[in-house]
Amino acid sequence: MNMNPVYSLPLPPGNLGLPFFRQNKKIQKNHQNIIEEIYQKYGPIYKTRLLGKKFILFQGYEAVKFVVTNGNQYFTSANKNQYFTSTEVFRNYQIIYGQSDITVLVDKEHIDRQKLLSKTLKNKVLDNYINTIHNLSHSYFSKWIKYDFVDLYFEINNYTLDLVSKLLLGIDCGSKTEIGNYLKDMISGLNTIPLAFPWTKLGRALKSKDKLFHQFEQIIIKRQQESDFGSDVLGILLTVQQQTNNKLTVREIVEQMVNLLALGRKELSSALTSFLILTSEHSDVLKSLQIEQEKLDRAEPLSLAKLKKMVYLEQVIKEVLRLAPPVSCGFRQVIQDFSFQGFRIPKGWYISYQVNSVLQDPEIYDQPERFNPERFNTANAEDKKKPFCYIPFGGGARECIGKEFAYLVIKIFISSLLDNCSWKFKENQDLTINKFPVARPANKIEVCFTNG
Repeated sequence: MNMNPVYSLPLPPGNLGLPFFRQNKKIQKNHQNIIEEIYQKYGPIYKTRLLGKKFILFQGYEAVKFVVTNGNQYFTSANKNQYFTSTEVFRNYQIIYGQSDITVLVDKEHIDRQKLLSKTLKNKVLDNYINTIHNLSHSYFSKWIKYDFVDLYFEINNYTLDLVSKLLLGIDCGSKTEIGNYLKDMISGLNTIPLAFPWTKLGRALKSKDKLFHQFEQIIIKRQQESDFGSDVLGILLTVQQQTNNKLTVREIVEQMVNLLALGRKELSSALTSFLILTSEHSDVLKSLQIEQEKLDRAEPLSLAKLKKMVYLEQVIKEVLRLAPPVSCGFRQVIQDFSFQGFRIPKGWYISYQVNSVLQDPEIYDQPERFNPERFNTANAEDKKKPFCYIPFGGGARECIGKEFAYLVIKIFISSLLDNCSWKFKENQDLTINKFPVARPANKIEVCFTNG
């Protein structure tokens, strides 16, 4: 007889029955409102059958904090769950992306990989990326001002693909290569039945995967044979490996580079687009940003030290990421039975923790629906009220290792934009941001950029 007291506890409230399939569809279409209704009705944890699997939703500060601070004890990654749109996602992810990138590793393997990769994104390294980010940003601004209007999200996606492929692997003009199409095919293959015939989505995804992996393998093998590995992420990773016993195979490096490329592009595109949309509705914020920029010494070269002086810009960025986090929720699989708030959480089930439920908690953030960068100044410091109350990039052991890199790119892009351009959105456009599963414009948005 199992004497574990956890087994005597009830499951969380909710329903696993077929009628809730209809609600699962509603969650995907109107995520934020449905999730809020569930929270008000059932409290911080709730069971349902989502996408054919048994799920428990964790909402609210205490519930989400429990998840992010117990990542390696009770949970394992649920395999690239930002693309969690079908019952086949878990299976298809491993087929397409592999099984060795950091998002799917657990325990010591995850910790070791995190330590290794964090060395490629520490401050000393980030300083070397500044000029590349600034120059690429400026080249895009110069292009945009030549047109009456540009498709904002399309252009931002090209910019981030160019940037991330350059900083990761030294690839120039990634948006003019097939890399973007390969990634698009691979993502499409996640949301489909697992039939790998040439005419199926999964078949096309695997074909694109083979081409992209082969291209990256050739780059890595060639770089390994050079005396100078270079200063991009790949070069630093190879240098660190040479200095330590933590060796990755070429295949493992490829899988990690593809992961960083896909995630970096997606999250940066989301954040930069949301910044432009949300600030466009607040002329006072834009004016304050301009004033801060004008106070900076233009003769002083751009550096991490100079970027730290952009205090208000950082507050605005944090507010954008609070209202439109790049990923609205995270997913985990339960690897050990445990209890939470008097309920049993069974091994083998999946959980979804809702990032927005923390970032817009009225007990932490005053008038959370309001766009107010001042909530992050030193006097208010609402993000310091409680541990793990500001988690736009996740938290705990599985916090995004590229968080500081993302802040660096966003700061440089916006600072350079403020120095070089004015912009205006085309009139009568719907600027709604869909926040699930990734924050992005609900519709095509056109913007006019001009000098000044």
